[in-house]
Amino acid sequence: MKIGVISDVHSNIVALKAVTGYMESEGCEEYLFLGDYVSDTPYTRETLDYLYEFMDIHTCHFLRGNREEYMLNHRKTLQEGRTEEQWIYNSACGNLLFTYEQLTEEDLNFFDKLPISFDYEKPGYPNIKCCHGSPVNTRERIQLNDESARAWFEKIDANYLICGHTHYPGEYTYGNKHYYNSGSVGIAINDAGFAQCIILEDATIDGQKEWQPTFLKIPYDNQKVVRDIVESSLLEKAPWFINSNIQVLLTGEDNSFEMVAEAAQLAEEAGEVWPLVDDKYFAIAAEKFNIPDYREEYGLLG
Repeated sequence: MKIGVISDVHSNIVALKAVTGYMESEGCEEYLFLGDYVSDTPYTRETLDYLYEFMDIHTCHFLRGNREEYMLNHRKTLQEGRTEEQWIYNSACGNLLFTYEQLTEEDLNFFDKLPISFDYEKPGYPNIKCCHGSPVNTRERIQLNDESARAWFEKIDANYLICGHTHYPGEYTYGNKHYYNSGSVGIAINDAGFAQCIILEDATIDGQKEWQPTFLKIPYDNQKVVRDIVESSLLEKAPWFINSNIQVLLTGEDNSFEMVAEAAQLAEEAGEVWPLVDDKYFAIAAEKFNIPDYREEYGLLG
């Protein structure tokens, strides 16, 4: 039996179609979708419509990522009229607002029904604990080769733990427990032009059923994605965050975490309240961490 594991699509329909096409050709019978389906690239509507069609004709298991939680929290913010927390078009939250404006109420209700973790159980096969960040928190980062994975091994009954969120694929084994991270389909760190994913295949070793992972890098047209980002106005609406995403898409280099942390600190020191902050702090942080301004290259600065 083969199972496709897909995480962190980030609205990248081009990469997603490359991955699902390959997995179908390899005979995957079921699919585990581990969250962060939306944001960061312009194809939110196309991605969700494709996923709805895909789940109608395949056996799929979905859970919620932190990006879906951001969308649900924003809906609640709007419903409660908390204007001080509402998103605007800037580098702090413009990417999220661009995404939210493509969503329907049906999309948000779909997100709301998704669990943040689930147990994949099938008679005759080992159980798998599936989550985005951790079994209890979509934003927790379970790292490879450190105590965070071991700590979760002690808390779960399953011998297999599969996550996404970090965008760093790999595996960690401790005793008879296995942690697999599938990386990112849509914004793959260190793998420009490739989508990261896993195919699990059952194997019998010493009389025991096991899940053997194949970590994959599926090529796709990353140049098209960047062109479409520029043409969509997303780069103009969330300039520095999207500049960082384009850097990852084109080079594999990711400095987004450092840039955002630096910009947030500068804004706080200036007395501004996140996320309603001036883009000048992002510009300073981007220069510090060598993030190019692709608006110059694509003629968006006038």
